[in-house]
Amino acid sequence: MPTSRNPAAPSAALVHALNAVPSVLWSGLALVPLSVFCYQHMARPWLWALLGVSLLGYLVPQAWFRHWQLSRSAAVYRRLGVPVVGRFTQHGTLVNTLLRRRYPQYRHVPHRRAVRALVANSYHMERFHVVLLVFFGLVSLYALAHGYFGWAALLLLTNVGYNLYPVWLQQYLRLRAPTVGGPAGPR
Repeated sequence: MPTSRNPAAPSAALVHALNAVPSVLWSGLALVPLSVFCYQHMARPWLWALLGVSLLGYLVPQAWFRHWQLSRSAAVYRRLGVPVVGRFTQHGTLVNTLLRRRYPQYRHVPHRRAVRALVANSYHMERFHVVLLVFFGLVSLYALAHGYFGWAALLLLTNVGYNLYPVWLQQYLRLRAPTVGGPAGPR
């Protein structure tokens, strides 16, 4: 009688594939309208200038991130619905639930070294979304200044969902991450 061979942990390829789904979905929903607007309505010199200004966000030192952190209390993020957004992102509740159905022992953050890596990656992701937040914001202002009110509203809404909430999500994750001295409390 054959035995089922179910490994204790999912393959890296499976984890990456499942985590790619929300990334591709959210990126498509946000970047397609932005690309269409920029291609159809934006003067190329403005596009390059606004992109250049936005990319300056990569020069901001990591130490400055705490200055624009929304709150030091996780409760503020919960009231804004940030954990709800976290359900539908890379390594979010939905992806982890799907993985745990077949691999019950799976944990995205299995030990303290992984927590450090998660925190380090959160700064990278926050920086990425801050750069895009600035770019989407500048493009929205361009749309508004040129009378494209519908586009400005769509780009603003997209910016909130694709960039502002992910910035807050990274801040929220760092607040909840266990510290070197022990696990994080319910702050």
